[in-house]
Amino acid sequence: MDKKGQLSAEFILLVGFILVIVLIFASIAGDQSEVNSVVASAKQGASEAVSERVFVNNTATSVRVTTVTVTGNENKTIQIRLSKTISPEFKNFVLNSSLNAVDDLGFNRTGNVITSNRYQYTITIVP
Repeated sequence: MDKKGQLSAEFILLVGFILVIVLIFASIAGDQSEVNSVVASAKQGASEAVSERVFVNNTATSVRVTTVTVTGNENKTIQIRLSKTISPEFKNFVLNSSLNAVDDLGFNRTGNVITSNRYQYTITIVP
């Protein structure tokens, strides 16, 4: 093999190696990007529901979304924690608002479960 052929083969091997590394990191980043989008939408939906309820009902005490945690591998549970205990009707309103916000991203919703190509998400509101 002459020098030009060897240089071309080394170049192709180097480019192939870099491409494999980029593809591995891209697949990891894609999964995390989906989870981040779903969590952000669920939190935004809960925050909007809480704000709407407090503004509509002037006698209602303020409630805040304090934390959002995600657990699970393939079946992920998104737990939205509020600052105060709320009535079951209000909790259902907040849950539906969160589910609708995630549903607006284009995922499939069946009842209280959001399904994507990678994961199934269940949203819960506590306390």
